[in-house]
Amino acid sequence: MPTEFVEDPDASVAEGGIVSEGTSSDYARVWETLIAACETQENVRALVVDAGRGGLTVDLGVRGFVPKSEIATRNLNNLERYIGQTLEVKVVEADRDAGRVVLSQRRVADEQQAEQRAETLRALERGQTVDGIVRRITDFGAFIDIGGIDGLLHISDMAWEQVQNPADIVTVGQQLKVLVLKIERDGERISLGLKQLEEDPWTMVRREFREGHLLEVEVLRVEPAGVAVKVAKGVDGFIPASEIADRRQAEETAPALEPGQKVSVKILEIRQRERSIVMSIRQAARERERSETRDYLKRQREETAAPTLGDLFSDVFDKLKKG
Repeated sequence: MPTEFVEDPDASVAEGGIVSEGTSSDYARVWETLIAACETQENVRALVVDAGRGGLTVDLGVRGFVPKSEIATRNLNNLERYIGQTLEVKVVEADRDAGRVVLSQRRVADEQQAEQRAETLRALERGQTVDGIVRRITDFGAFIDIGGIDGLLHISDMAWEQVQNPADIVTVGQQLKVLVLKIERDGERISLGLKQLEEDPWTMVRREFREGHLLEVEVLRVEPAGVAVKVAKGVDGFIPASEIADRRQAEETAPALEPGQKVSVKILEIRQRERSIVMSIRQAARERERSETRDYLKRQREETAAPTLGDLFSDVFDKLKKG
């Protein structure tokens, strides 16, 4: 328990509620307690009575000072907001002869964070789902606080689809659930995953797609080697340049493809290990032509088919049945 400094109500008190040297027994007792707390690094509580450019002035029975560098916050503007608050601090220096007491709130916070980190590490396991808060975003991912420990959510583990900018997926201060993927070097490096909490879209590919299927996809990129397309969320495909148009098509009549455009394709090959699908526009067009031809011929046969005797004498047969 942090040491509490309680003033003697019968003692003579100087300005600011600080024990004066006149109350020699109380004054000596306060200094003894502070010197002991400095040696043992026991936490003490102190009331903030003033704030200046250099830090906070506190009352622990004698004047004490918390320098700016020892305040446990990144926001050092408007230190006046601390006035009237009671802080838990450590005694960095207690010099009775000089009448100087230097305190640190930051060291208390560091100690508490270390305890929380150790507790979190003891309970942390690979494959565990934990709650986290996004603390910092970088080009390669985001650092997530999962209970006093920062884990890395790499850009490749944010979503099944390709992510260009981590800020498109998460924001600083956001609360989210993540999966613990790896714990390395006694907790010095923790890898986290977000996409792993959703079904792998390739599970859907294995379940629903087959080679030879026709479907509609969206153009992502047009490259010299071919066209990259989006098949579904987290599933991309590729159309080789040779599969965009028939060789017999003149160059000017070949389809001009642009990102965002929807095109009909035929699945040529599903490569599960490489997580890629090879597709063809020209073979899809041929399938469509063959289907349209079959439909046309079927309609022609139905329209030109010779009438049967049943067709010709259906009225007569109906009358005989009724008669």
